[in-house]
Amino acid sequence: MTHKVFRDAVHDMITLHREEGGPATDWLDWGDGMLLDLIDTPEMQRLRRIRQLGPASRVYPSAEHNRFSHALGTLHLAKRMLGALFPRGRTEPNRVEVLQVKVAALLHDLGHGPYSHVFEQIDPQAPCHEVWGLEILSGKSQVNKIIESHCKRLTIDNDFFLSGIGAILGFKQKSHPPNKHPHWGRQMISSQLDADRMDYLLRDAHFTGVSYGRYDLEWVLHSLTVQHMADGWRLCLDISRGPAALESYITARDHMYRQVYDHKTVRAFEVLLIHLFRTILWIWKLEGAPPPGIPPELRAYLEGAVKGHHKPRMVDFLALDDAVLDYAVGHWADRTPETDAQEELRWKCHLFRNRRPVYRRLFWNHAGADVGGSDLLPDRASADALELFFHQEQDRMVAVADDSGELHMRPLKLLVQMDQLERAPYAHLQYAVSLSDPIHVVDSGGVRAAEEASAHVNFLGHSRRRLARVFVDPRARGAVESLLKKRFSHPGLTLANPPHFVDEAL
Repeated sequence: MTHKVFRDAVHDMITLHREEGGPATDWLDWGDGMLLDLIDTPEMQRLRRIRQLGPASRVYPSAEHNRFSHALGTLHLAKRMLGALFPRGRTEPNRVEVLQVKVAALLHDLGHGPYSHVFEQIDPQAPCHEVWGLEILSGKSQVNKIIESHCKRLTIDNDFFLSGIGAILGFKQKSHPPNKHPHWGRQMISSQLDADRMDYLLRDAHFTGVSYGRYDLEWVLHSLTVQHMADGWRLCLDISRGPAALESYITARDHMYRQVYDHKTVRAFEVLLIHLFRTILWIWKLEGAPPPGIPPELRAYLEGAVKGHHKPRMVDFLALDDAVLDYAVGHWADRTPETDAQEELRWKCHLFRNRRPVYRRLFWNHAGADVGGSDLLPDRASADALELFFHQEQDRMVAVADDSGELHMRPLKLLVQMDQLERAPYAHLQYAVSLSDPIHVVDSGGVRAAEEASAHVNFLGHSRRRLARVFVDPRARGAVESLLKKRFSHPGLTLANPPHFVDEAL
């Protein structure tokens, strides 16, 4: 057997050349032996234990897929994109550049923490997943050793190779010389039309069970091409036979944002997880020690946040995964608390583990609006005013009652959270600040931005949504509403009762 086969729920068969008798002769498979050894590193295997969609499985029961399968899927699509761009028998691309693209596709999520993106909000001072990814790639890790070993086997300059991977992933590296990688390489892994998005849209739609996240992948791949522009070669889509496949791809992203990624209950569980970690740190400072029973891996990672003078070590970060957090939450949910503060941690762990009714949303009447009772704040000014108010009041103690009716005093920062985000399925409105490049298309009008060729893509690019909601611990809703009525004033905003059709137990 010259190939190793991975069976995948989305792409069926993912194959990599074993290269047991030396480097593969086919340019697309050349260097696959490095990928197979990278897959077996502890850093990559850790991604098996990190859910792709964080706590979304509490809303979509089958959304238990992980970052590892997404990494394999992204690698598979990157190879298919390369095969579509450079058909066999025609001009062969540079083999080292192709291998850099494949390695970048496999490793692009290496720096994610437990429960994926929400972990970055637990300690805003800690590095983001891109920074962790760079540190794992270039630091003392098995990933780094494997790359160095295979660079020797394939007679590639190791520093040059690492620098190219960093350039594709958008990392700014100080330890390696600049490496200008072809635009199409970076676009395949980190752009609005990349293997990462192509895979996670299909994968997340499959495992959440929502059909509107799917799109016409085969026609998108069939339409891929590269065109030479003023700044070099660019990845493009040939839409001369119609833009439907591109539009289905952008539309799928819009639907997934609206129905899955920004689902109110998914966001509520993310807020609960943030508050759970705040409670751990609150107990640590209040009692001078972490909560009894804290896993050593979590203790080692959080000590930096408690002491406030250094970032966590890479070895401590890599020791964390969903399994460590799930064990800690289960342990604290069942443990008899020794102090009143530990009772707060038991309550939050109980909510998170057993999916008890989650945080409530506050509802608002907006001045001048035809319909009242919305959970969405109407503009950035009112959302920022509320966020500032809650920040100023974060240490205010609020009385909450437990299931037996006993009252406990808790700081407001453990009970209420402003949740703000901005979304756009196609980001052409961000070009001015260099946050994103357009998707380039080719048709009878030549090479141009997708929004110039498709009115539908242009419309979706303008449908930039701001979501700002206030989530409140169900025990503290009355107290928070009372506090707002007494101390918060905004000319266009007043509290409203939830509409009668709202089922907040969802």
